[in-house]
Amino acid sequence: MAAVTLIAAALLLVAQSAAATQASYQIATLKQEQARLSAEHDQLLAQLAGDRAANRVATAAQQLGLSHPNRWQYLHAAGSPIALGPRPSDSGHPPILDGVMAVLGAITGRPLEATSPH
Repeated sequence: MAAVTLIAAALLLVAQSAAATQASYQIATLKQEQARLSAEHDQLLAQLAGDRAANRVATAAQQLGLSHPNRWQYLHAAGSPIALGPRPSDSGHPPILDGVMAVLGAITGRPLEATSPH
């Protein structure tokens, strides 16, 4: 009976040693993969920084047939139908009234202003 226990303990020790060895190989493989991915990440960040450089953008635009205009042209746009927020009030109205009018203007799509009866 003692011999069977001794053999079982020896087999258990060998199995644990084999599992530890396999785990160490997996750890080494994962560390190599991590180093490779980290290097690739750094390379991609450097490439992105280079691609964002102004001269690279200008070169790419020229390759696409784009060019700088000979002169600037300004377009006059109509008023925005979107109420961006309440304007500072110089009207003497309570600020809450201006806020309510701004919300109503956003809902209706037309900026509204509070008017006071004079």
